[in-house]
Amino acid sequence: MSIMMELLSYRNSTRLIILNSILLLFSFSTFSQDTLTIKESDIKLPPVVRMLRAYGKDDERLPPIIINDNKKNTANLPFGEDFITIEFDVDANVPPSFYAKFVHCSFDWREDDNVFLNDITLLRTSNIDWESSPVMSSYYTYRGKLQVPNEQVKFPFAGNWKMKLYDLYDNETVFGEARFFVVNPKVESEMSLYSDFYEPELKVTPSAFIIEILTSSLQPIYDTRLNTSVVYRNNRWFEPYFITESSSNLNALLYKYRFHTMVSGFSAAGKIFRISGIPAENAYRILNLGNVAMFPNTSTPVRLPLSDLRRNGIYFERDDDGAMITRYITHNDDNYVNVEFLLDPEGWVSDYDVFVAGSFNNWKPDASWQMYYDENDRYYHLRQLVRRGRHNYMYATGRFNFETGRVEKLAYDEYEGNTVTSGDTFIAMVYYREFDYGGYDALVGIAAANIYGEIRKR
Repeated sequence: MSIMMELLSYRNSTRLIILNSILLLFSFSTFSQDTLTIKESDIKLPPVVRMLRAYGKDDERLPPIIINDNKKNTANLPFGEDFITIEFDVDANVPPSFYAKFVHCSFDWREDDNVFLNDITLLRTSNIDWESSPVMSSYYTYRGKLQVPNEQVKFPFAGNWKMKLYDLYDNETVFGEARFFVVNPKVESEMSLYSDFYEPELKVTPSAFIIEILTSSLQPIYDTRLNTSVVYRNNRWFEPYFITESSSNLNALLYKYRFHTMVSGFSAAGKIFRISGIPAENAYRILNLGNVAMFPNTSTPVRLPLSDLRRNGIYFERDDDGAMITRYITHNDDNYVNVEFLLDPEGWVSDYDVFVAGSFNNWKPDASWQMYYDENDRYYHLRQLVRRGRHNYMYATGRFNFETGRVEKLAYDEYEGNTVTSGDTFIAMVYYREFDYGGYDALVGIAAANIYGEIRKR
């Protein structure tokens, strides 16, 4: 009898232990789920900059060039304003705590490590104008705008400048970067374009340009310090063509083709910077996302109505000189469209990587803008989110360097061809090596031209 009682007692205690264990496990599971839910709601994801651009004054068609001390300017500059606008879209679950830091650079965009040039009291601001994105936007949440110089930010030194975005709680990570120029005119500059030829690797039209920049000093300067000019196509600030007395060939790594450069003459009588063999390229392709019915707000990629074809001297629509035009887009529609680019190589598969370059990525494609070739349909494909507006773009070839994050051996002739009737604006920056404040490259002259002639400011 006692044995039976002990056995029943043992069974009851065992059941009690198992019941308590189940309750404890259930409570722990419920507590863990609640805790997990709270933690997920409290997570602050790092902000992501979706788009960043800079333009002159408040006109998105103008290049980002500031004239330093505009009242004393006697040079006839083709471009230049009192201020520029820097604009960027950010995806963040709370209002961003960004600040902008400005850095002076050499003519080839190496940042100057010089406390005299980069005075933090003049070159840092968090005074950014923010506005919320449209209600239906899912790709960005805030748009920031900054106009400089202003009461807080000044640029006492001419030259190349970078604006770099940082978070107040993360001073190491650069979230975005824009390039712009500050000019203090000391030379009068003129540009001339001439037809030329180059030797393409492929069977395309070998049309090219010779560019000459003639400079003459407006004040006494040392001739040997006026030794560099850099040419850009308008709005393509990451594709410089260097003309310098330096022995190093700065163009060799960036571009597939080699260019011939020369510097001659004297600044008092007229100094000439010359570069030849620049491929003429073609007029830009147009992507107009203004039609909401054709390009709706949907997560499904919208394929272009017709696939793009290889070109060789053929274009149909006047472009915007490489600029992004968004001024006609209403606020409710000012978001991003999921676009599928489609390139029909017509059996011409490149030995190089193929990229989409345009105003939507500042003409600086990275790995996310590289196309893939589908062996089944024999098309190049790329799906990307593009800000709604009117864009200019082209198909580029090159090799992507993952260490530098840049496309090298860049060329456009394989799928775009060449024609000397392309109307790109070329802008030349002329630099003078100042010895004050430890030495720096000062931008002292600007010239511009296209196939229709020299460009002067009206």
